[in-house]
Order: sequence, then structure tokens, then C-alpha cells
Amino acid sequence: MRVVFAALMSALLLIGFATGSWAQNGLERFEKEIKPQFELKTLSYASAEPLGATGFVLKDVVAVVPANPATGDKESTIKIAKVTVDDLDFDRLRKDSKNDLAPRFARLRMEGMTGDDEMFTALEPYGVPKVPFDIALDYRIDPAAKVLTLNMLEVTLRGQARFALSMIVDGISDDTDMDTAKDEGRLRSASFTIDDKQLLDKLVPALASEEGIKSEELITTTLDALAGFAQAQTGETLKALDALASFVGDWKAPRGPLVLGLKPAKTAGLGDLDKIMVPDALSTLFGFTATYPGTRSGAAKAGSKGK
Repeated sequence: MRVVFAALMSALLLIGFATGSWAQNGLERFEKEIKPQFELKTLSYASAEPLGATGFVLKDVVAVVPANPATGDKESTIKIAKVTVDDLDFDRLRKDSKNDLAPRFARLRMEGMTGDDEMFTALEPYGVPKVPFDIALDYRIDPAAKVLTLNMLEVTLRGQARFALSMIVDGISDDTDMDTAKDEGRLRSASFTIDDKQLLDKLVPALASEEGIKSEELITTTLDALAGFAQAQTGETLKALDALASFVGDWKAPRGPLVLGLKPAKTAGLGDLDKIMVPDALSTLFGFTATYPGTRSGAAKAGSKGK
């Protein structure tokens, strides 16, 4: 009996050593497998806690990026109030994983991002204040089916605007590069939300000034170009264009988010864009939709006269 017990214990110990990484929580795996790979001068956080086997939470993160050409040959500092990783493909991010294989899934949020490099000050010349960013990412790649499901990519400039993208693309695997994605990727569906608070009110005058014109001239040109396209459209296509034109016309004070959708009758690739000028192809071929709370019927064909 003792022989059987000893053999059983040996087997359990062997399994335990073989699957030691499974017993680690998400925070331990991050600090052991991922953190050492960051090419940072320093990385610190005030507190940290695990979220199961593949997640963790970091608070008051401070990362100092060494001087390099991308940062103007000077150090830059990025601060994040809170990083929440709910799920992460640690196996693909480990140093010994294959470099040509992308992580198959990630679900994370970064709240209150600020920094002193160009990324965080790029909009200042346009009158947009330097505000914290919030970023959320949730995606999964099915290598066997070759399907990329982007549940959410959301970027929020606090108090200014929120942008959210979701989509499903066929023909994308964990070893697909950008060139292959452009040639073989086929869009199954997509949704893009623009929830503007104050951003357009600042960007439009700045962009118009760069062109040497007034804000109203820029909006008039945009609406009249949209009206020219709308003349040959009917039905659902025209309804979607009315929403788009109404949103543009309300640029100073939007009445809610503009939500754009695509759901092609058949999956679509970049090569199908040459069909976009076919009357009503936007809705019949590409499944284009647009919704906006302030939609005015007839706004698209009216152009600048309908403001």
C-alpha cells in the first residue's frame, strides 16, 4: 500500500512541477514573464493585485521611456492612473515564444493616461487641451478559423470625445502581417462610434485656419460634397447620409453620438471599394448604416442649405 501511495505522490509532484506556471496568478506571471521584457528605464506602480490566472490590476503606474529618435532623443514619462488586465495571452508574450505569432487575445483597460511626449501633445496646436486618455481593448484571434474579432477598441479624451470601434474580419490569423491582412482580410461587420463633446468645436476652426478659410466655409464645402454624392442615392443609403450630414452640420454642438455601421452582403475587402460610387451600393453591397439622434430628414441632399 505504501508503494502505491508513494507512486501516487510522485506522480502528483511531477504534474505539479510540469504545470507550475498554471498555479501562478496573473500578477505573478506579469512580473516574471512580461515586465522584464519592457525596454524602459524604469517602471513602477503604487499598488498591484492579481485578477485570476491571466489578469491583474496596477495603480498609479509611472513608466520612463529612454531617450530615442521616436521621443526626440529625450526621456519621456507616461503615467497611468489604473491598468486593468482582465485576460491576456501570456504564452504568446513570453520571451521564448515565436516572435511572428501575435497574442491570440487580450482584454484590458488603461485609465487616466498622461505623458510628456508628442502623442499626448499632438492636438494642443489645434486648441485641444491636454487631457487624460482612457483606452480599452478587447479582441480575440481564432487561428484555426482565421477570424479576428475586435469586440472593442475605445479611446476617450476626457471631456472632449470618445471613439469606439468593433469589427469581425475573416482571413486573419495569429501569423498574419499587415500586407497579408490588406490582401486577404475580408470584413464581415464593423461599427464605429463618434461621441463628440467639444473636440470638433476646436478642431474645425484650427483645420480651416490651416487652409486659409473660415470654419463655415470648410463645413459648407464638406456638406455640398456630400450632397453631390447623395443626389444619386435612395432608400436606406439616403437615410444613412442624412444622419451623417446632420452630424456634420451640428459640429459646434452635436446632439448625441454618431454610430456608423458596415455589414456587407458578402464579406468585403479593400478591392471592393471601387464599387462605392454605384448608386445605393453603400447599403445594398456594404450594408452601411448611420444613426444620429439629431438626424434631419433630407439633410444630405440639401447640403449646406439645410444647416
